[in-house]
Formats: sequence, structure tokens, C-alpha cells
Amino acid sequence: MAEPATADDLQRAFEDGDRWLELVAGRLVRLSPPDEVHGNVVRNLAKALGRHLRNNPLFYPCFELGLILSHDPATVRCPAICCYPVSDGMAQAGKLVTDARPELIVEVASSNDRREAMSDRIRGYQDWGVPAIWVFDPVSQHAHVFHRGEIPRMLKAAETLHGKFELAGFEITVGDLFADPQWAR
Repeated sequence: MAEPATADDLQRAFEDGDRWLELVAGRLVRLSPPDEVHGNVVRNLAKALGRHLRNNPLFYPCFELGLILSHDPATVRCPAICCYPVSDGMAQAGKLVTDARPELIVEVASSNDRREAMSDRIRGYQDWGVPAIWVFDPVSQHAHVFHRGEIPRMLKAAETLHGKFELAGFEITVGDLFADPQWAR
């Protein structure tokens, strides 16, 4: 039986240009590449976050950063976006893999493999101590919001997602995240 893969193995794969990989309990797992709707959510949210963070520079986003949730056996998940406090000196910027826990994780359930593993992903993030998790579902056009110590909420397309402690003052209509961004053309 082969030795379990490690976070270092995943880091090397990323450095060699391999993408859409994760490590689950020591096993490398290939994810489907993100589709256009996944990209729309990330683009629209990144633009809204950029506007908000320019005026409230408490956090900075990282995209597709490998998060080491456990070491033995290793589990490394790569959410679409995670946000860290600027007080860490932007230490996570430019990294491919880290064991630093973010304040907010954003997932997009855009492919079957991502959707099927979402409950395990959320549980892993919660067990790791991530205080806020946002999951966007392009099929239902809903947002699922998880805050430590609170009952999870589901927001429909017409509802507004409000940042709490992780992004106080941030808000966006959920349906706007799934739209084809006119500004990107």
C-alpha cells in the first residue's frame, strides 16, 4: 500500500502547475475545473469585496489557497476565497498552501464533486475553528451562511447577504453573485 500523500506533496504538485487538486485523508483528489458560473460568483464577489475592503481594510482575500486542516493523515482543502486579517502582515498572500486559519471561507458548490463533498468540507472548516463560512450554490442560486455559535442560514437570490464580524458593513444581493458580470466583458 502506498504511503499517504502529505501537504508537501500537494505543494510540489501546485508548484509544478497542477491545479484543482486537494488532499483528503492522505489521498490526492482531483476536482473538476471550475465552470463559468463558479467564475462568475468569484468575480462578482471579488469585485464587491474589493470595494468594501478599500474602505474597510481589515481583511485581505486569498484565492484557491490550500488550507491544511489536518496533518496525520493530511487533509488540504482549496476553497474559492478565504479572508485573513491584515494584522498578520498579509503573510498568506502569494502562498499556495498554509496552515493559518482564515476568518472567512467562501465555497462555490459548482460541480458535482464539490457539491457531494460540501458537508464534509463545512464540517472540516468548523472543526478547524473557522468562524464564518459562506457557500454559494449556483444550481439553486442560494447562499448558505455558517457563523460559529449560530444556526446556519439559507438566503435566496432576492435576499441580501450581510457580513457580520468577519466583514461588518459588507452586503450584496445573493442573486447578483450568479449574474454574468457585464463589467468583465
